[in-house]
Amino acid sequence: MTSFHASSLCGFVIISIGMMVLPRPVHAEARAPATLRIPEQIFAGEPRGRYETGTFEELWINTALADPSTADPTDKRKVMVQVWYPAAVPRNAKRAPYVLNPQLYSKDHWLHQVEHVRTQSFLNAPLTASDEAFPILIYNHGNGQPHFSGTFQTEFLASQGYVVVAIGHPGSSGIERFPDGTTYENDGLKWNAERPQTSNSRDEPFGREGVEYGFTHSDLSLFVKDISFVLDRLTQLATDPKSRFYRRIDLQRVGAWGWSLGGLQALQAARDDERVRAAANLDGWPHGLAGPQGVVTLGSERPVMLMFNPANGGPRVPGPPGGEVSVGEVESSYAASTYFWTLLRRTAADWYHVTVARTNHGSFSDLPLFEPVAPKNLHPRAAHAIVNAYTLAFFDRYVRGDVASTSLLSGDGAYPEVTLLRRKTAE
Repeated sequence: MTSFHASSLCGFVIISIGMMVLPRPVHAEARAPATLRIPEQIFAGEPRGRYETGTFEELWINTALADPSTADPTDKRKVMVQVWYPAAVPRNAKRAPYVLNPQLYSKDHWLHQVEHVRTQSFLNAPLTASDEAFPILIYNHGNGQPHFSGTFQTEFLASQGYVVVAIGHPGSSGIERFPDGTTYENDGLKWNAERPQTSNSRDEPFGREGVEYGFTHSDLSLFVKDISFVLDRLTQLATDPKSRFYRRIDLQRVGAWGWSLGGLQALQAARDDERVRAAANLDGWPHGLAGPQGVVTLGSERPVMLMFNPANGGPRVPGPPGGEVSVGEVESSYAASTYFWTLLRRTAADWYHVTVARTNHGSFSDLPLFEPVAPKNLHPRAAHAIVNAYTLAFFDRYVRGDVASTSLLSGDGAYPEVTLLRRKTAE
């Protein structure tokens, strides 16, 4: 059972996990409405590339790293990974379930409401026959969400000719047990430093001072180590004649991205692991990025793309029109925006700042597919099409190296909902 402490902040929930303080919009908590009937083939309407896709899920154990998130010093760091890849589909093959191993989660987890849902991928299908070594993309989930909560993107990018690996980071994925029969509880890391109090701490105990403290002191290093470990493991598979990926994945072409907390992990990994050639953050605040070794402080040496909903894309005044808002909420928003623009100012490589109108935090994940559509928001499929298009264009340019397929990144105006700001270095 993953342990956490929750407190409200600016319409967010502060989740204290280990040494981290992480904001998350309330609507993106790990739940799905019990009253909505979700079609089995709900992913059938998502866009696709030219490849069919296969998928599988495995437990990978980092035997070189004792897991600091658990109390037992003999525990090794374990991560669930799900891989999507271009596939040759066997005759009579069936679509893979959305949740491949529901027994790994608590009985009251919202995932059990969508166990019947099928994706567009085929379980354990063989890799497509080709001489090509496919580029690699690493996906990192949002806080409290499973590693496959961005399936609308992972399937899509695999269908475009990438091998996509989603990492389930224990401590933020909601997992409670592993396929080897062991259980998991986040009980090893504790928040052991006092957060500064605001001037009116009784009313706003997590105002700008507290948020900025999280931006500076939150520790993403364990999650970044997970990314590096997965790349090490992929390197082994690429040279193992028994692996389906033997000589079929290209470790010279690697990108990383993620939603919410996962986007922050990707940005930092691109700073810390030189194998990551480009990184994209989908609607995450800069927690853990402003410390001495943080990517905000040092800038990125790799191309980055930041994609936001309008509320997170810049300073905002939360709350209903004409409603009363707190100074702490407004200041927190200004702080987040300031830190991200500091990151971009200190980044020597190309960068892109994308804002998508009529989206919210959940729009960058699968969650809206399982919820009633809010009239004020884009339909989830429309939002997904935009997010996929820009993510693909970014990785095609900076991971695949396809300079010709970058019209979106040049601001061609194909999507009126998008505001694109960029700095492009000379070729």
